[in-house]
Amino acid sequence: MADNFELREEINRGGEEYFLQTTFLPRDRSVITVFFKKGISFDSDTYQLKEEKSMDEAIELAKVIHNRNRDKFLLLLDVKEKISSSDKSSFHLKIANALFLRNLYHEAVDEAETAIKKGEKGAEPYKIVSESWYKIGEYSKAFKAVNEGLKIRIDYPDLHNLAGKIYYRRNECRRAVDSFKRAIELNYYYGAPYLNIVRTYIMNSIIKQDYELSHELEGDFDEYLDKVATLNPSLNGDKTDEVKELFSKGKYDEVLKLLDSVEEASDRIYIDKVISELYLIILQSDNNLDPVEIDKYLDAMKKIVDQNPNFADAYNSLGILYTAKCKMFMDKAGKAFEKAVMINKDYEKAKKNIRLTENERHGVFILLKALLD
Repeated sequence: MADNFELREEINRGGEEYFLQTTFLPRDRSVITVFFKKGISFDSDTYQLKEEKSMDEAIELAKVIHNRNRDKFLLLLDVKEKISSSDKSSFHLKIANALFLRNLYHEAVDEAETAIKKGEKGAEPYKIVSESWYKIGEYSKAFKAVNEGLKIRIDYPDLHNLAGKIYYRRNECRRAVDSFKRAIELNYYYGAPYLNIVRTYIMNSIIKQDYELSHELEGDFDEYLDKVATLNPSLNGDKTDEVKELFSKGKYDEVLKLLDSVEEASDRIYIDKVISELYLIILQSDNNLDPVEIDKYLDAMKKIVDQNPNFADAYNSLGILYTAKCKMFMDKAGKAFEKAVMINKDYEKAKKNIRLTENERHGVFILLKALLD
């Protein structure tokens, strides 16, 4: 068996040092990329090789993955530095979200609070702050940010879901369930609170914190679990059957362990990353979108929509990606007209088409920026 292949690279931006390591594992036929800061990993991805490749081909693919991940991370850092002195709050809010998606939680809090100081009036920055503190394990700070956000927008299901998760961590099961139910009332197609309710019911049965909740367990468990399976592809049929079997045997510790392995919203995170990356490209004033990347994103988004026909965020993101695709077609049209004039300098119709297309290209670019803002 061939040895593992590794690529290592230091990244320096804004006075901070990061480290990227990419490893090809022949035995697992996978490529793993890991980002480090101060010796601690904060972001990683695993790419499974779907086709048989020679060692040389796999190494070349590892290099491509390494360079692509490095460039995407550099894009984030460069845009962060570029907008650092901007008074436009939405810039800082978008960067805060991008940092959060990279698991740079302290940095995300700083940018979100900067957005608030710069005049951001909505509840979104408080959502980022609260989620970041939650990820760090600072639940009191997270709860404070949740309450600040709810003062601005009491009907924000994400904040109610997060409040429930904090109550869950505090073993306050009744309050957790009430918060999750409120999130569901505000958005019946929001999968995360259904999963979290099931977890809370099971934990309550283990720690015996609320007697009334134990009575609700029998009637609600299957209903909520089936809803989770419908809205969250991470909980496939086999796993659902296993959970139900363990539950029927009263093996609540094993049920909770299995449910904890289910990702809360993997599709939603993927969508956020795609849209965040497009926004960073636009902020960098780069008109040249990568057609291969856009097609990959479009294919993935179509699959998400097919699997989740009631997923509004996915449809909204699909519309944004189609707009990006439209921009690329307009760019190709412009180049085709320019080629026609290069061949025939007296081609007046092509010259007119260049002018007309340039206006439309600019309009589509402005539209794409507005959709992402």
